[in-house]
Amino acid sequence: MKPIKKISFFGGAGFIGSSIVQILAKKGFEIKIATRNPYDEDVIQLKSSCGDPGQISLYKVNINSKDQVEAFIKGSNICINLVGILYEKGQNTFQKIHTDFVSNLVEVIKKQNSIKHFIHFSSLGVKSGTESKYLESKFKAEELIKENLENYTIIKPSVVYGGGENDFTNMFAKLAKLFPIIPLANSNVKFQPVYVGDIAKGIEKIIDEEIKKETFEFVGDEIFTLQELVKIISNEIRAKNIIISIPSWAGRLQGRILQLAPKPMLTLDQIKTLESGDNIATNNNKTLKDLGIDLMGIRKVIPNYLYRFRPEGQFSS
Repeated sequence: MKPIKKISFFGGAGFIGSSIVQILAKKGFEIKIATRNPYDEDVIQLKSSCGDPGQISLYKVNINSKDQVEAFIKGSNICINLVGILYEKGQNTFQKIHTDFVSNLVEVIKKQNSIKHFIHFSSLGVKSGTESKYLESKFKAEELIKENLENYTIIKPSVVYGGGENDFTNMFAKLAKLFPIIPLANSNVKFQPVYVGDIAKGIEKIIDEEIKKETFEFVGDEIFTLQELVKIISNEIRAKNIIISIPSWAGRLQGRILQLAPKPMLTLDQIKTLESGDNIATNNNKTLKDLGIDLMGIRKVIPNYLYRFRPEGQFSS
């Protein structure tokens, strides 16, 4: 009988992470989840709803402490890193969360020798030489991993849908419900959205087949412009929005103003990320199709959760 695989999971309680935990728990993996707050209701719910008693464990871990990171991954043979932020706040900078943490984690993995497979989530479109600090920090992390490890798999997803709080479809549905006119900068930028459930299936396959020293671009079947995506979401919630394309300078001004909110829906750095180019597969790396995953299209999935934004709820015609 094969020994039970033990997974240390950073970011395992979030939108994407919880979907991965659910699918891996069914396979009998022992999973440790690092979280800032193990007493959070959603985190406790995830633990109780997955696997058998004791199969999922929660640990309070400060990812800025190398000692705590080292203690957390001790005894595991797989490590998954899904830690990431969409905007900077206080000491939580892109450099600190995306680059410095990965640098420490790589160092600990090399030192411990118990981790046989490291799966790191980056982002589609990551490159050097852009104005976006988000993209630059993610690029540096990828380079660190490739230069120092042999047992890695890097995952680069496009924008993800499936119903999570930070799901881009939820964000645009909120905007579409609040504002009849939606000004969009970089409205012709292309995206290849991917379903969160397909991501989880992809990770399951990568672990089962022990695929290492590879980079995957996790994308869906269809390519849309940003304006087309917003229109699909607007139609789904039965809103009659007017979508206006605005120039880059206006988008940057929009980002500067909106980033002042406690939980900003848009920031200047996100506008710079949009300006860096399309968010679609490059054909330089393998995709979910290479793993044999049947992809779920966005139009099939979003009606299952966006109905709550409709004027009359689920049964609006």
